[in-house]
Amino acid sequence: MDVLEAREEYSRALKAGQKEYKELLAGDQNPHPAVLDELLSENGTETVVNIGLVDIPTERIVGTKTAGRITAFSPTFLPLLSEDTEFAHKWMMLCAAHLSEEGIREPIVCFEYLGNFYVQEGNKRVSVLRYFGAARIPGIVKRILPQKSSEPRIRAYYEFLDFFKVSKLYTVQFRRPGDYSRLLSHLGKKAEAM
Repeated sequence: MDVLEAREEYSRALKAGQKEYKELLAGDQNPHPAVLDELLSENGTETVVNIGLVDIPTERIVGTKTAGRITAFSPTFLPLLSEDTEFAHKWMMLCAAHLSEEGIREPIVCFEYLGNFYVQEGNKRVSVLRYFGAARIPGIVKRILPQKSSEPRIRAYYEFLDFFKVSKLYTVQFRRPGDYSRLLSHLGKKAEAM
């Protein structure tokens, strides 16, 4: 892919990002990715666990670790900065690499919290790969465990952690306690065996 083709791809991605941004603003919704640090300031956490390299489903990448980069992206990581920026130039270079034999090989670095992923390093890689329809993105992941509570979402998440030990799947996400054990029983497995 040459520079002109990469610029054309960026232009298309930018138009799609601007459209998404305007539609979300019109609907009184947040036009940028979520910010994990803001979520964590609202909810206490206690433990961070390294889980290593994971193939992350792209639809589960919902935000960034810090607020520093959010204005460059729509919530689906489409670009929002003009074509004459350093950001756009780097995006185009990644685009060209992705469509060449070289590809994008370096995994992103991110945090997982309640089954969603927040990028610390590799926002532009996520942007390019999602733009081209990648189903999964390799990432080095640290899991942030919420404090245990009686809240149904938190109880379901801790059941997910047991389910993940067996399945290594993020594509199945339940919010109610008991749903994971029901799924396992349909598969002929017992939650106690995990």
